[in-house]
Amino acid sequence: MDLLNITIITPESREEKLVATSLIVPLEDGYWGILPRHMNMVATMKSGKITAKTEKGELVYNVSDGWIEVFHDRIIILTTDFKKVQ
Repeated sequence: MDLLNITIITPESREEKLVATSLIVPLEDGYWGILPRHMNMVATMKSGKITAKTEKGELVYNVSDGWIEVFHDRIIILTTDFKKVQ
């Protein structure tokens, strides 16, 4: 099974790493779904919720504005702040 390796990081080097089967992120032009083998891209991200679907269920995070880079199956999310939703 193809998986996404996701890193969420802040300028203060606070970091969260996860492995997921899919990711939904808030971009400037709406929410985008990302699956393994997605096209490479860099995009502006707006504040909102990201949802990562893992083999154990869904993980949801509130994120501030930032950037997302997708390169092969590696995703880096640069944001000023994030918080896991319980």
